[in-house]
Amino acid sequence: MKNITLLILSLMALACFSSCNDEGEENAIPQYSFFKPYLEWGSSKTQIASKMADCVVLLDTDNTLCYQSEGETIAYAFKNGKLNTVVVIPERALPLDEILLAFNGYTLLGEYDNMVYLNEQSNTIAEIEDSNGFYTISWSQYGLDMANAVDLGLSVKWADVNLDMGYDDYAALTPENIQDDMTRYFNGLIGWGDPTGIKKSEIESDYPKASSISGTIYDVAKVKWGGKWRVATQSEFQELISACIWIWEERNGYYGYKVIGPNGNSIFLPTTGYRIGLSWYSSDKGYYWTGTMRPGTSPYPYVLNFDKANKGLNTSSVSGLAYPFKHFGCAIRPVQDE
Repeated sequence: MKNITLLILSLMALACFSSCNDEGEENAIPQYSFFKPYLEWGSSKTQIASKMADCVVLLDTDNTLCYQSEGETIAYAFKNGKLNTVVVIPERALPLDEILLAFNGYTLLGEYDNMVYLNEQSNTIAEIEDSNGFYTISWSQYGLDMANAVDLGLSVKWADVNLDMGYDDYAALTPENIQDDMTRYFNGLIGWGDPTGIKKSEIESDYPKASSISGTIYDVAKVKWGGKWRVATQSEFQELISACIWIWEERNGYYGYKVIGPNGNSIFLPTTGYRIGLSWYSSDKGYYWTGTMRPGTSPYPYVLNFDKANKGLNTSSVSGLAYPFKHFGCAIRPVQDE
């Protein structure tokens, strides 16, 4: 999505340059009507082109259609030939209150660098990005087939890959598609209860006060993957530990555990390290959030932590991180109910 936004900004600069040469009445009062993009997820390029036939075409590539309409710049992006992202740059700086009118029926998920909204009925994630008073508004489809749900013979099915917040169609984080350690660090380590998946704040109050986030609006797996996906609970991780066989092995240069369920099916949990702010630690160990907070006054969520010799929930046998604060970044391995 960032690449699309940069592309549109370049095109908008060209459009503004050409519009400066147009003649018009100096005292004309601009009439603005917020552009309502076609959020018909799954539409083909041909279908969108037909709907936008009266607009000026700025760009037409295999995966992108970009238009100008009454000064606004609108881009439609496609994945596997189907619409999955729309970005709009208004013709002028608009007050935020006016932009927010477009998000009636949405739930505010987070307000950090960007404002992020969710509409579950239409499977839509929306972001408002502020650049010195000029806003870029984007809508994206969520709930795509991000991972396979593996039946291990347990109470829930486990994803075969970790949640990844990367761009450019990287849907999941696994040793098979990790390009380098920095990819794993930037995209895969998420604060507890951060539905945007991008916070780096070290302030505990920036994260929710909840006994459980699994299946709620604070569940990044539910928000980003949609469907039946959610963050696993403490009891589900405990079942994974006690009912499965864990074998330490190496895959494509990354170590971790092959976890074999009672029915013989398996998943692989790679080492991840953990993140505090912009610093990364213990890359030779694995740290996976549960969606469950420890009882009492403890500020620590339950976390699966492991190395070659030990594994458990908040086990002190694994050096580095037994009692993580919510602002620490750990990996997410989503689950689905049977």
